[in-house]
Amino acid sequence: MKQIQRLKKEMILMSNIDTSSGNIMIEDQVIVGYVTEEVQKIEGVSRMLSSISDSFSKNILGRDSGMNGVRITRDGNNITINIHIIVYYGINIPKISYEIQGAVKQTVEEYTGLTVDAVNIGIEGIDREK
Repeated sequence: MKQIQRLKKEMILMSNIDTSSGNIMIEDQVIVGYVTEEVQKIEGVSRMLSSISDSFSKNILGRDSGMNGVRITRDGNNITINIHIIVYYGINIPKISYEIQGAVKQTVEEYTGLTVDAVNIGIEGIDREK
């Protein structure tokens, strides 16, 4: 039951930025969209890997979280992004990780105005080239 409650909370989290003209609310799905686009541009990434809680949410609750291997944690308007991917065999893992970190941090900060404290990369496996 606690797992379900936590999943429901994660699904509706958003960043709230106060401005002199009002509030700007950015849902996690927006951030995930930017992250996914940047990761898919990087040569050597086979695919993004959904987590167990994503699978649980989709199979048990009938909801697709749409998070696609991305988890966002926040502290006010500062966020940490965790990305889980599968890479192709023969790819230099530190190099591709640095490339993803830089691209994701730059894009998310530029397009959302949020501060990205960290982009953590989890290499979950290796696929053979197509």
